[in-house]
Amino acid sequence: MPTFRQLLCTSLASSLLFTAGTAEARFGKSSDSSSNDKVHDASPVGSSNSSGGGSSSGGSSSSSDAVDTVGTILGILHLAADVAEIAAHASHHEATATYEPPPQPGEQPMYPYGREPVVQQQVQQTQERNRNTLMFRVNAEGLAVASGGSAVGLNAGIEGQHWGVALAGTGMRLPTDDGTPGVDKIDLFNLHLTLALYTDDQTRLRLEGGLASAKAPSATFTGPSFAVSFERCLNGVLDLETRAQFVPAPHLQIDAQAGLALHLSAINLRAGWRVMTLDDKGQVDGVRHRDYFSGPYAGVGLYF
Repeated sequence: MPTFRQLLCTSLASSLLFTAGTAEARFGKSSDSSSNDKVHDASPVGSSNSSGGGSSSGGSSSSSDAVDTVGTILGILHLAADVAEIAAHASHHEATATYEPPPQPGEQPMYPYGREPVVQQQVQQTQERNRNTLMFRVNAEGLAVASGGSAVGLNAGIEGQHWGVALAGTGMRLPTDDGTPGVDKIDLFNLHLTLALYTDDQTRLRLEGGLASAKAPSATFTGPSFAVSFERCLNGVLDLETRAQFVPAPHLQIDAQAGLALHLSAINLRAGWRVMTLDDKGQVDGVRHRDYFSGPYAGVGLYF
């Protein structure tokens, strides 16, 4: 079975391949350009040149930003994997060290012969309670897009020991790609069934699968969606959170984020960095429109 580090490398390497070498253009928006290029490269906002053909200086800058951002997140996730592995080994060592040694000859045993230690019974009771516990979460967050524009997101989920359901939506409001007045709206939704492959009191690794929808200015796409998410408690109130999502068809969507969550009783405060690639594969007007977004996010939610 692949390790968590291998899963991270696979998902984020795929993101790097799709984001490198792309210029900013408007996903899912019909182009008036007569260019024969397969990928429409939008002019910078405010420029009088709205032609889709050729390359622009903004394209190489966007590609460089994409590579740098994805590389940074990959480093963060590698560090998270190392921390999780070290913490898991430490937790296992502590758990095995809590049991009383067997009584020596002539000593009175701590518990009657034929019965399990009290500590072990308490651990079993805690595990049994955890198996019957349902967890509910709802979060709202805002995203500042580095290239201009903003986004708001809402996600919610209900989860048991292993299985759960998650719903998420993101509404993006962006400057028009040709410099005309107004904004371009892109709305993203996904509904996933989640499976926790590994879970304990401090760690949870999930696989997710379901449907995703993207509503763009000139088209709406709906297709299968897959994701992997990881959460690790760093101390009593601070968690590390990472997630990567992949939608292969009919459009391409790669969405990854990494951040921290501060738990204050049932309230949690979240902040981190998010990167996203959207590609309509030329299904709007035969010209391939591709967008790359990145920026910091911050939010607040309830977890109980």
